[in-house]
Amino acid sequence: MHNPLIIGLDLGTTLCKAFAFELDGTVAGSSQKPIKTYRPHPGWAEQDPTEWETALVEVLNDLVSQLGKDKRRIEAIGLSCHGPCLIPADKNYRPLWRCPTWQDQRSAHLVEPLLQLAGVDWIGLGTPESSFGVQLYWAIQNRKDLLDQASYLFDTKGYLNAFLTGCPVDEPSSSPGSKDDYNPIFEALGIDTQLLPGSVPSISVVGGLTPDLQRRLNLSSNVKVVAGLNDGAAATLGAGIVKQGQGIVSLSTNGVMRTTINKPMPGSTLFAKSMFCYSYVDNMFITGGMTKCGGDNVKWLLENFYPEEENDPGLFEKITALADESPVGANGVLFMPYLLGQKTTQPTGAGFGAFLNLHRHNNQADFARSLFEGTAFALKEISETFNELGLPWENLHFSGGGSKNDVWRQIVADILGRPLTGVKSDSVLGVALLAAASLGYFNSIKDAVDSMVETTFNIQPVEENIMLYEQIYTRFKHGKRLVSELD
Repeated sequence: MHNPLIIGLDLGTTLCKAFAFELDGTVAGSSQKPIKTYRPHPGWAEQDPTEWETALVEVLNDLVSQLGKDKRRIEAIGLSCHGPCLIPADKNYRPLWRCPTWQDQRSAHLVEPLLQLAGVDWIGLGTPESSFGVQLYWAIQNRKDLLDQASYLFDTKGYLNAFLTGCPVDEPSSSPGSKDDYNPIFEALGIDTQLLPGSVPSISVVGGLTPDLQRRLNLSSNVKVVAGLNDGAAATLGAGIVKQGQGIVSLSTNGVMRTTINKPMPGSTLFAKSMFCYSYVDNMFITGGMTKCGGDNVKWLLENFYPEEENDPGLFEKITALADESPVGANGVLFMPYLLGQKTTQPTGAGFGAFLNLHRHNNQADFARSLFEGTAFALKEISETFNELGLPWENLHFSGGGSKNDVWRQIVADILGRPLTGVKSDSVLGVALLAAASLGYFNSIKDAVDSMVETTFNIQPVEENIMLYEQIYTRFKHGKRLVSELD
């Protein structure tokens, strides 16, 4: 078919998004829907996979309606998703529980016992405290009844592929390990690897939509689903990174820093620093760390400081304008962004967020700016770990919702002391261009990037601000030590 449209479909932690792209990267239509996280106990964070299904169908239906007759041009759907998540499912792929997400801390105390049982080679996909393996270990100890009922043990990608196509497969950037890609953790835990989905290359066509979804979405049986990538890898590709040593900062629900390398990081290093490492494209790997804070902290601020305006679509812009009224350093206010605890480089299960150094003259603007700055300081801690390990992070790209905000991205550039390059889209574009390459519209993934990725901004750090933030960062680290010792 000439002039095709490729859909990028992303199940994120807080939003499900579907974008239709032309082969030059132009957006032909888009839709999104919130995803609910349940927090039944302190430190727990769960989602309902059946609600993912509803969200996927709703955003695709909305997108198809927007496209009208152009829906006939849709040729493929590239799939991106968050994880890790352990999803026991029955023989019909129906989930047996609300699954823990990467934010969940119920199993963090089991990392050390699991290391003693299975060694360190299982560490990689997700930071150790929220990995598929440690979630599985918790389920063995606490919900063995569900595991005994399960016909499949899915991560997010395997579950979504099964729902969309009827094919229970995942791909290397999302895979927890499978019968085709043996992981000794399953032997240590006594898990039959036949319960795990098979793994196919990320660029593979998994299959067509199920007949039921073809009917519900009014789409052709010719529409193919491409395995895609996890959301971090998809955002990295959507930012145009196809060379080793390029770094990326992502500010969405979570703040993350990644860089591309040519071989996996040792499990012992990943454990020591609470980092992740997973497969990427063109024989590269991605390694990095996460802050466990970002847009989620902004959401907390809006919910608790502005409850009557929470549903106002212009509220975030109002908060941004307030933050811009406050000077570098927020008139002395320091925000410890660890409301859910910390991941990289010193993981904690319990939260220890705080506003510090308050004075009578401080106001709403200082609170807003200090929240943005605190999240950026948490990213700076990860960059220090990159430097310590000798990991390159040149040509730094910036993606996620936070990158769309002028004030926040200048703060990040100043605190990291690096220029930032932005692009029009992120994870949805990454899996769309991967799908376009899969169908042969480009000779390589790099060619797809060259055609579909467009730079939107280049932010230079302000030298004066870099020096000021270095001084403030010293105070931030001191404040963090004090607050963490209070618990």
